[in-house]
Amino acid sequence: MSRRVYRVWHNENTWDPARDTELVIEDDLSLAEWIAPLLVPRSFEVRMMVPQGFNAYARIFFPFVTEHDEHVTWAEMARRNGTVAHALVEKGSITLEPEREYQEWTTFSGFAPEQSDALLAVLARHTVCDTACYLLWDGWGDLNERAFEHKPKLHHSWRDYYLLGGPLSALDDFHEQPNYRWPYDRAWCVVTDTDFEWAYVAGSAACIEELLAVPVIDAFATLPENPAHSGMDRINDPDGTEPPS
Repeated sequence: MSRRVYRVWHNENTWDPARDTELVIEDDLSLAEWIAPLLVPRSFEVRMMVPQGFNAYARIFFPFVTEHDEHVTWAEMARRNGTVAHALVEKGSITLEPEREYQEWTTFSGFAPEQSDALLAVLARHTVCDTACYLLWDGWGDLNERAFEHKPKLHHSWRDYYLLGGPLSALDDFHEQPNYRWPYDRAWCVVTDTDFEWAYVAGSAACIEELLAVPVIDAFATLPENPAHSGMDRINDPDGTEPPS
């Protein structure tokens, strides 16, 4: 394949939000500058990624997928294995069984469809905005070079991000999970990372209380100062022997 043919192929087969979405890659990063001052870099706590200053926080787990394509919440997986689901649980500490290895269990790389729909329904009730901002990691391999190459990037923690704006319901328009999303009134903020099998939501007490009450969302209340690293599940793994998940 010649370089010219490859460029044409790459342009046609990578993600450009201008095609078939209402998302716009922003040139002005000021809408996202509020986040970095509210983080605690290198703390390896929730607040290393999630902005402080909200009234309440939750950790949401991306569901397991069994060999029969069944979606299983972490709470249900813990119940099946006689372990305890809680805010600091780790994948290996609730799935280890004598006849199985924890590596056999896989999870969604982001919110499952039923989970995303339920979460959006809750979040939409706790903002007056119908538009949102999104931060997307620049390391995804399917980003269209022509669309993104001259766009500015925001840096914090250990990653660089593009800023996009669009409808509150635009999550399904992304080819890859955005790392941050929040409405223009900053009523809440949803945060995840490419290395996480979960997400965090920061918001009002009423917002977090409502999403905690929806079983399919599979959320547990957490705190900004809680750990967010391997070995944090001292209920199911008191010796901290769980390998990184």
